[in-house]
Amino acid sequence: MSHNGLSRRRFLQLSGATGAALTLAACIPSTPADDMAGPEAEPRVVSHYAQGLTPRDRLETDRWDPPQALWALEEAYKDLHPDVDLEFIESVASGYDEWMVTQLTAGTAPEILWYQRGWIARDYEKNWFNNLDPYLSQPNPYVEGYDSWKDTFQGPVIASGTAPDGHIYLITGDIVGTGFFYNKSKFDELGLAVPETWAEYEEAQQAIADSGTTPFSVSYHLQGGTPLYGSWTTRVFQDVLYDHKMAQISGGTPVSRTWKPGEGLQPPAMVRAIRDGNYAATDPEWLEMLRLMKEWSVHYPDGFWALPTADVFRLWAEGEAAVAWLGSWMNKPVRNDPLIEFEWGIFPKMPTVTQETSQYGGLGFPAMAGVGGVFQYITTTVAEERGVLDDTIDWLQFLTAPPNLIEALNDHGGFAPGVKDTAGADPSLAVYTDMLVNFGAERIEPFDSMLTREFVDAMWRNLQQFMAGELSADEMSSIMQQEMELAAQQLLNEHPDWGEA
Repeated sequence: MSHNGLSRRRFLQLSGATGAALTLAACIPSTPADDMAGPEAEPRVVSHYAQGLTPRDRLETDRWDPPQALWALEEAYKDLHPDVDLEFIESVASGYDEWMVTQLTAGTAPEILWYQRGWIARDYEKNWFNNLDPYLSQPNPYVEGYDSWKDTFQGPVIASGTAPDGHIYLITGDIVGTGFFYNKSKFDELGLAVPETWAEYEEAQQAIADSGTTPFSVSYHLQGGTPLYGSWTTRVFQDVLYDHKMAQISGGTPVSRTWKPGEGLQPPAMVRAIRDGNYAATDPEWLEMLRLMKEWSVHYPDGFWALPTADVFRLWAEGEAAVAWLGSWMNKPVRNDPLIEFEWGIFPKMPTVTQETSQYGGLGFPAMAGVGGVFQYITTTVAEERGVLDDTIDWLQFLTAPPNLIEALNDHGGFAPGVKDTAGADPSLAVYTDMLVNFGAERIEPFDSMLTREFVDAMWRNLQQFMAGELSADEMSSIMQQEMELAAQQLLNEHPDWGEA
């Protein structure tokens, strides 16, 4: 849905925070296509599903300002390109993946779609989105001092949009992170320090529980909670527990952590590992992951497997839970919500699982962070069919000019910029990038993008049942091994070249 009727007064209010973007816009000449358009020509329409950056009015129920920067940037862009209309698609409340696939399959998708980085491997051969290499190799007309558009980004950030065929299909513009947000006032009251090891953390959680407070706020609700917290937990635990087997899984090559989650062991490598028996849900390491997760869950809220995901933050903000695992996208709420009446902090890292806790322990956790959060956009092939691909690319180039990108991300408040020029970026987000730089991201491709959509659905459904006590670890392991083998074989049938090392 486009935002129509933005008053000049409102635009001036918004533009006060986007002076850099407007100054930049004033310096850029209109393109030949704009000059050739006659005064009676119909505007060319570029629709954009911007996910968490989608602008909207503040509601009476909002406790902090919603994103609005894209409205001001839209006006600045239209000053340069009056014959292009931008339409921002309203947020999809639930079932986004299904909605997206339906739109792409039917040819009714917007020109720009938010798209999860990990889905590229499964979809890149479906002719849904454009190869962006030709555009990234050329200069961004809205940025000076760089040889190419690609060069304006941090290398690991833009490279995260690369498919198995080596081409970049996704524009990634931000860095996302998570952290253990803790009630420092509660910790001080109980004389607790931030724990360094998992054993120390267990002691701290027990002390918090004995005081009558929930130690850790988390949700395993199937609609949102399990795909979020189940994904985060399995990703970091298996990276540590499988550390001694990484070279075996990869086929003999050491695997290092990078900024990109799962970069070392992407879907083709995992398919081969499953086929060859080097990675399985029946592995003792996999069962150890389930054991640690189940033991940790005694410190979760009552009925956590049915707890609405939004309640994770609420329980912590109202002081009912001492620690909550929150994403950087909650940075603005945490800093502005009037419900929070205590001093808070963020653990600088997750407590380390040592061999005191697990025979496979010893390595510190990776950061539960990575490249690509709110700013992960594909351009759909229907843009070319509709004759607006050049306009679509041009809008993304304008939006990724550092002053504009940083303004949009600062307005949201929850993501660090993925460009090299970070002047003006919100310094409060440095904790997440620090963790990513210091610890790297997990090495094995996350379950939600490792194999097929059917595998993902089965993984989260069975994990929720396991965490709720409806499946034993052995039952969960056996079911998921079957699902894993079926998915790996399906992908080998679809991509025969994946079977070659």
